[in-house]
This record gives sequence, structure tokens and C-alpha cells, in this order.
Amino acid sequence: MDKALTAFEDVIRAIVSEQVIDSENRLRSEFSGLIDKTLDVTKTAAHLGISEKLLYRMCQEGSIPHERYGVSGSRRPVIKFRLSDLEVWRAAQRAVNYKKRSVTP
Repeated sequence: MDKALTAFEDVIRAIVSEQVIDSENRLRSEFSGLIDKTLDVTKTAAHLGISEKLLYRMCQEGSIPHERYGVSGSRRPVIKFRLSDLEVWRAAQRAVNYKKRSVTP
């Protein structure tokens, strides 16, 4: 009886282990695509919780990472943002803002 129970437990462990590996691989592939996702101005402004006008101004000043596509000198280039770049930028902004707050009495 003990051998049968041990064998049964081993089978269950093997099945669970396979399922965990499959789930981890699926989640990794889903998240890797999400991190490198490219957003337009409207979606980026919504993601950051700011207006599109402010976002355009930040692009013009070069204070936010972005990519411009179109003819050189075009007045209406297509502007895109990588989600991974935005998250790195946001982390840097939090660090700067935290240092500013911790200095003030």
C-alpha cells in the first residue's frame, strides 16, 4: 500500500512540475511582448496620466524617451514610445522626486 501511495504522489508531483514549467514559459513569453510594446501619443499620455499636449512638449524638450518616424523636417512626425523605456524613465523620475522631497525639511 505504501509503495502504491508513493508512486501516486510521484506521478502527481511530475504532473504539477510540468504544469508549472509550462505556465512559467507562457507567462515569460507574454510579459516579454508586453514590456517591448510600442505606444502612440494617446496611449502613452493615458498610461502616464498626463495630457497629450504636455507629452508633446516633453518630446520637444527631449525630457522623455521617444522615437520619431517620418520625413526629416516634417511638422507632423509619428511619435512612438517603448513601454520598457517609459518604465525605466518613470523609475528615474521617482528617484529624482524622492531625493528632492528628502532634502526639504
